[in-house]
Amino acid sequence: MVVFFTCSAKGMAKFGLFYKNARNTILSLGHKINRDWIDHSINLAKRGILEKSTDTHYSNVVAAIMTADAVIVDSTVPSMAIGHQATLALQNDKPVLLLKLKQKGVNMDKLFIEGSGAKNLEVFEYSTPSQMKNIVEIFFKKYETRPKKRFNLVLTGYLNNYLSWASFFYKKTKTDLIHECVGKTLEKDSHYKKYLSRNK
Repeated sequence: MVVFFTCSAKGMAKFGLFYKNARNTILSLGHKINRDWIDHSINLAKRGILEKSTDTHYSNVVAAIMTADAVIVDSTVPSMAIGHQATLALQNDKPVLLLKLKQKGVNMDKLFIEGSGAKNLEVFEYSTPSQMKNIVEIFFKKYETRPKKRFNLVLTGYLNNYLSWASFFYKKTKTDLIHECVGKTLEKDSHYKKYLSRNK
């Protein structure tokens, strides 16, 4: 699966090793992270620098969420940014795993998003790296066999008439014809290819 992993940059100095462990767990289980920024942010935190958003930061994050099969959020340090990212993922039917590190003497309040009742939202607390790995493994097993995405497509009469004719003439289903059309557009889309190559 392609995974978007996120956490709060504000907690990087204190919790960076936990975040890195989560990142490494995702990769060790054979999955891909499409926006891998943790090491860079940890290095900045070691020098006392908090990573700041740039003009392209928001669009890069949204693009990563849209091209991910699943989203994993470490919400040990809650923030509006990661709450927004999780909400955006859920609104686009992405399964979201919300992780929280249990800390001695710290009572963690429920996050606002936990009250959403979203069917694709999983929330777990972990105390050890092995416990976190087990949670992530269960999450992947639950969602990696999800069926293909379905959506409603509204067409003008003109386009629908063409699809009906082409389906009959070429002996293909309307779905197959639409798949071919999108596939050809994707192959010609240099912007999307550039995005993919940047996140290999």
